[in-house]
Amino acid sequence: MIEKLTSRLDGVKRTGPGRFVAICPAHDDKNPSLVVTEKDEKILFHCFSGCPPAEVLAAVALTFADLYPERPTYTKGRRAAQFNPYDVLKALARESGIVTLAAAQVSTGHPLTTADADRVALAHERLRDAALLMGIRL
Repeated sequence: MIEKLTSRLDGVKRTGPGRFVAICPAHDDKNPSLVVTEKDEKILFHCFSGCPPAEVLAAVALTFADLYPERPTYTKGRRAAQFNPYDVLKALARESGIVTLAAAQVSTGHPLTTADADRVALAHERLRDAALLMGIRL
């Protein structure tokens, strides 16, 4: 999955398992300032020059939706699966992170693409559904 991002970057160098540095495409980068990591099936990246994540993605023609798995499909009538609480918290943290990244992007005056807005709506839906399952009304 990390190849979706690293294959579009210049100056990519592996610095460890699932960890790379690269030239940031969002600014005139002379030395690699973008760190890209894949951890727990998530792609994490950070520009140490301060480029917003959405600008980094836009510079390589990707969106947040491209980096995160699509909505899972469920078969009707199946018995409810047992979920590991740790895995549930990780999933909720990922959805919260998507909302947080989008809020940060909008707060800096950068509009969301349609795909990003759709992914934020999905994250909101998932967080709302989780809250309802816990008996919390939002």
